[in-house]
Amino acid sequence: MINEKTAKLVKEVLPDILAFGRSGGATEDDHIFIHNPIQDILEEPIQETYTIPLFTPEFCEMLLDEVENMKLYFDFTPNEDEDELRQIPEIVLEEFAPDIFLSMMSVVYSMMNPIFLILWQRHIETAYSIQIANYNLKDKQQGAWHHDQTADISVVVPLNTNGYKGGGTQFMNRGTIDPLPSGHALIFPSFTHMHRGLAVDEGDRYLLVFWLKTAIPS
Repeated sequence: MINEKTAKLVKEVLPDILAFGRSGGATEDDHIFIHNPIQDILEEPIQETYTIPLFTPEFCEMLLDEVENMKLYFDFTPNEDEDELRQIPEIVLEEFAPDIFLSMMSVVYSMMNPIFLILWQRHIETAYSIQIANYNLKDKQQGAWHHDQTADISVVVPLNTNGYKGGGTQFMNRGTIDPLPSGHALIFPSFTHMHRGLAVDEGDRYLLVFWLKTAIPS
C-alpha cells in the first residue's frame, strides 16, 4: 500500500518524532526539523506546497477497481454544503466505504502525522473528510478558485495518471503543479492556499482527497 522508501524513512525518524510529541513541542533539540531523511524525498515546487511519494501505483489501481464497484451502487455526488461553483463530484469514504475510510485513517496517523510534525511541528487530530473526487468532461471539467475552508491541511493524491488528458493544480499567485504520478501526495495548508483543479480535456481524473485538522502538540 505505502511507498516502500517513504515507509522506511518515516520509521527511521519516528523515535525523534515521538520524543517531540511527548515533550509537547518543548524540546530544544530541533535537529529533526533542520535535516532528516524524509526531507530527502520531500519536494517543495511551490512555497509551503509539498509532494512526496505516498501510495504504491498498485494500491491506486486497486482503489480504482473499488471505485468501479462503488459506481454500480451509487454515483459521485457534489457536496451540497459548498457553493455550486466549488462543487466536485465525490464519494465520501466514511459514508459510503467505511472500511476503506478506516484504512485511510490508519495511514493518516502512521504516515502523514510524522510528516506534518516535520513540516509544521503540528500533529493531526482528525480528518474532517476523506473522499474520492472525479473530474471529467460531463460532470465537472475543472474546479473553481477556492480554499478548503473546513480543513487545516489538505492532501491530494492522484489515483490515475492515464485515462485522461489535462488536469493539474493551480495555486493563486503561487504557480501551477502538473499532474503528479499516481500515489504521490500533494500537501498544502488548506486556508492560505487558494487553488483550483485545472481542466480535464479528456477522460476521468480521480483524486483521493484528505481534509485534515491539526493542532500544536500539548
